[in-house]
Amino acid sequence: MNEINERGFYDEKVLPKKHVLLCPHCRQSEEYELTWLVRRKRARPPQGADAATLAKFARAQSYMVRREDVIACQNVRCRKRFEVEGIQSVAYMQESATGSIEDRAARLKAAFGRKV
Repeated sequence: MNEINERGFYDEKVLPKKHVLLCPHCRQSEEYELTWLVRRKRARPPQGADAATLAKFARAQSYMVRREDVIACQNVRCRKRFEVEGIQSVAYMQESATGSIEDRAARLKAAFGRKV
């Protein structure tokens, strides 16, 4: 059986994003740059994939994973470390619509049974 690692389904990239967080110790709100590991699904399955791997590839989705769980306060007098709360650690991404307008209209008609 030809088992392929699921990392072959994705292109990985590290992406910094800014978030406003509140330090629970000093109660000061600051903008922090958190890094995310972005895993985008590739357009084609890996070469040499068997039927089970193709089924896994069909179910795969693009997603982002937050890399930091604990960060240090930016307040010079505080500098205590605190846990990142209020921001989910895994976020699934919506894939952009591809294809022509006619294809989209045909899919909508098939899904809803009327012209859109």
